[in-house]
Amino acid sequence: MGAEGGLLPIIAPAIALAATRYLGISAARRTATLDDYWVAGRSVDVFTNASAISSNYLSAASFLGVAAVVWASGFDGVWYATGFAAGYILLLLFIASPLRRFGQYTIPDFCCGRFDSDRLRHAGIAWTCVISALYIIAQMVGVGTVMEAITGIPFVWGVILLGGIITLYVAFGGMTGVTVAQMMQFWIMITAMVLPLMVLLPRHGYSELLMHAYNQSEVAGEVATTIEGTPAFSDQESEKFASLRQWVSPFQKYDLFSSVSLLVALVCGTAGLPHILARFYTNPNAAKARWSTVWVLVFIGVFYITCPIWGTWARVTLGPEAVIYADGEPNPNSMMLLTSREAGAWAQALVAAGAVAALLSTVSGLLIALSSAIAHDFYGELFRPNASDRQKMAVAKFAVIVCGGLAIVLGLAFRHANIAWMVGLAFAVAASTFFPLLVCGIWWRRMTEQGAFAGLIVGGVISAVMVIGRLAGLWQFDQPAIISVPLAFLTIYLVSKATANQPQETWDKWEFAFHCLHDPDSDLSEECEVEPEPAEHELLEVSAQTAETAEVPAHEEIETVERETDADSEGSS
Repeated sequence: MGAEGGLLPIIAPAIALAATRYLGISAARRTATLDDYWVAGRSVDVFTNASAISSNYLSAASFLGVAAVVWASGFDGVWYATGFAAGYILLLLFIASPLRRFGQYTIPDFCCGRFDSDRLRHAGIAWTCVISALYIIAQMVGVGTVMEAITGIPFVWGVILLGGIITLYVAFGGMTGVTVAQMMQFWIMITAMVLPLMVLLPRHGYSELLMHAYNQSEVAGEVATTIEGTPAFSDQESEKFASLRQWVSPFQKYDLFSSVSLLVALVCGTAGLPHILARFYTNPNAAKARWSTVWVLVFIGVFYITCPIWGTWARVTLGPEAVIYADGEPNPNSMMLLTSREAGAWAQALVAAGAVAALLSTVSGLLIALSSAIAHDFYGELFRPNASDRQKMAVAKFAVIVCGGLAIVLGLAFRHANIAWMVGLAFAVAASTFFPLLVCGIWWRRMTEQGAFAGLIVGGVISAVMVIGRLAGLWQFDQPAIISVPLAFLTIYLVSKATANQPQETWDKWEFAFHCLHDPDSDLSEECEVEPEPAEHELLEVSAQTAETAEVPAHEEIETVERETDADSEGSS
């Protein structure tokens, strides 16, 4: 591509990469505490966070893949654009504000804090790693593919080079650096999606393209015409209409059942992705988290409206065979690169920069999610909760480097994997595990710890088994969400009902956590915040103050106060 489009399509991604690296590394100077590293100091404004969330979500699978699947599959490809965008409606209505109000760092934090359960934290860590690993493998494969298509760099070196750069700036900048970089990356992507279409569409209007695609007769030799009856395209272009009638018909690639299951996976999975949910912790309060979600809906709505337009324009004007071949295999993700060439070298360069920005953004978010599960949830909360801030920061940076290295190795190992399928699998597992847990944990006060744990296990295992069975050839159905998600909800309900006979002390703790999720005006909402690694004497002071003011203390603080009281009594005697 670089040779055919000149140097511009190579220079533009290089500039985007250099700017990202500079912003990420320079942010290291502002990353002084664990709060800065994991949640950007909880100080990200609405516009910045909405841009960063959108960028974090719009991976290469979205930037290149959605338009490509519309180009290849027609109407059925639009399900992807619909599902990816609609998931944020659930986030807005049910999850964003309560999750931020609860005031944690990660989703495993929520799992543990909601029910005071270490085994729920263990399960949360496990599923965070599974979902993030599936997603990051697909992104690393995309890294090598895009770098090879844009610059001609071999796949292996593209993965190593770009993966290494991402890992370094995430390791040093943390969430603070990632936030600034992701905001810039989103506006590169949205510009690359919209601006070239402003040049392309006047040549063949979108409605005109769809009309000709649908009305094209199967009678050989008949020419597609405009509304006025004049020929719409040249003879060479008209030859590409042969299969378009089927292309614009629904349920050609997926039947009705599979289409609904795919939508369930995409919509519910969006609301259960750990690297997306973690970004809501970076807002100062719940109201700003809610408004961030509103703006995300606007931003990604514009983005996903343009994806089908790109796919339609390419199908009608370039035809079904216009793909770049790599190693003898077709690469449909190259479709946007080819289509943008029709608008000029500048448009091709812009799309190339957008593709690199999409890869950088999502991989950085996934590295934060993976490393936080290891460094914060496992090391900081379970393995060595008394470690100093300095030790935890060192482990956090080391975890990012290790996760980045593993992502590079896995990306190379799964070079020929189906990227879209792996992303869909990550969404299906997220929809079957974290989404039911979050919805029920936030909105059903009678949910029990046993029900939450059973739902996580059943939803995750069923979705994984169905996919493994599809790979083994046991059945053809490869969209498990329509089965696994309802079963996860049903499991949570039945097990919670069966285990409702809990001690009153246990229900009091669960009720306290539930209250933290839903009372924005109460001081209890502030007590739910996980303060950045307080020292032991600070914990004792908080416990004493809480006891004196007769507030309801957290479980650990109750035990601390009781031990101190017993010791004082013995000393007095």
